[in-house]
Amino acid sequence: MTEPEVSLRLAMYYIKNQLTEQNVKVSIDGAHIKTGKVLHFDIEGFLRENNCAKIDGNSDRWQGRYCIKGQRAEIVLESIPGYGDVQILLQNGKTLFVESKKSKQGKSGQEYPLMREAIGQLMTSSFMNENSIPAVAVPYTKKSLELAERWSKLEQIQKVGIRFILVQENGNIVTI
Repeated sequence: MTEPEVSLRLAMYYIKNQLTEQNVKVSIDGAHIKTGKVLHFDIEGFLRENNCAKIDGNSDRWQGRYCIKGQRAEIVLESIPGYGDVQILLQNGKTLFVESKKSKQGKSGQEYPLMREAIGQLMTSSFMNENSIPAVAVPYTKKSLELAERWSKLEQIQKVGIRFILVQENGNIVTI
């Protein structure tokens, strides 16, 4: 699962399950979509397959506003470096501030460095504030589950309040 897919599946989950009533901001690095002529992730095809339609009228760019069929909240796709990959205003007034990471099918052992990188990005972000809930979102694997369960018990992780969100291929999530 690519990093943009992790972020988009998370955004769609929160919208479809009415865990937010506000638009969800998703910031994706353009290099995760395409570099030169090499397409890394067919974002437009993925959004179509998941009943998302572009509603801002600018069909030349993948950035913009998308609605999910049958839902009020929208996905706002941006490309802002350092902004956090997903920002979700929760019903309690707090903002879930998420750093997402990828995984490659059949490649084990990458969860540890990628999850640590995401924690580091959260800890050094200048966009978080007292209303932010920091979270790491990664694909659900046996190893990511083991690390999330172990690290969530660490005092320093608990003090900062970092959550771990494991995104499954079917669109469901496990939060630790």
